[in-house]
Amino acid sequence: MPRSKVKLAFIENKKARKTSFMKRKECLKNKLKELCTLCGIEACAIIYSSYEPGLEVWPEDNTAFQNVLNAFLTKLPMERNKFMSNQDSYIKERISKVDGQIKKQIVTNRDSVKANLMSECLSCKVSLAGLNSKDLNNLGSFAGHKLPEIEERIKVLKSDAPASQLKLPEPKEVEQMLIAMYQ
Repeated sequence: MPRSKVKLAFIENKKARKTSFMKRKECLKNKLKELCTLCGIEACAIIYSSYEPGLEVWPEDNTAFQNVLNAFLTKLPMERNKFMSNQDSYIKERISKVDGQIKKQIVTNRDSVKANLMSECLSCKVSLAGLNSKDLNNLGSFAGHKLPEIEERIKVLKSDAPASQLKLPEPKEVEQMLIAMYQ
C-alpha cells in the first residue's frame, strides 16, 4: 500500500519534529551520495539545526567537503548565483511563466471567438445588423488578417481547376465584398 501524501506544514509536536528532522537528514545525505555516484558530480551539504550542537557537513571527509566548497567560492558571484534559487525567486519565475501562458490563452480564445462569429455570420446564423460596433470591428480585423490566406487559396484553386469548371471572384472582388459586409 502506498504511503499517504505528507502534509507540508510545521510539525507542532517537538519530539515528532526532531524525529522527522533526523530521518529526513539521513535521507538527504543518502540522496546526495546517490547523486554523486550516479551522475559523477561533486556535492556537499551543510546542515545546521537547533537539535544538535554545531554544524554537520557532508561528505564527512573534510578534504572532500573543502574541495567542493572552495570550488564554489572561487567562482565569480555572478556565475555562482546563476543557478541558485530560493522559494521567492522560484515562485516569481513560476508566476511569470503562468502569466505568459494566460496571455497566450487569452489571445487564442479571442481569435477563436472571432472565428466562430465569422463562421456564424457566413452561415447566416447571425445577422451583421444585430452586431454591435465592437463585434463588427473584431470581424473586420479578423477578415483583414485572413485576407492574404484567402487570396492565396483562391490562386491555388484557380491554378488547380480547369477554368471552365471554376468561376471564382478575383482577389480584389473578395476584398470589396468583405469590406461591404462590414460597413
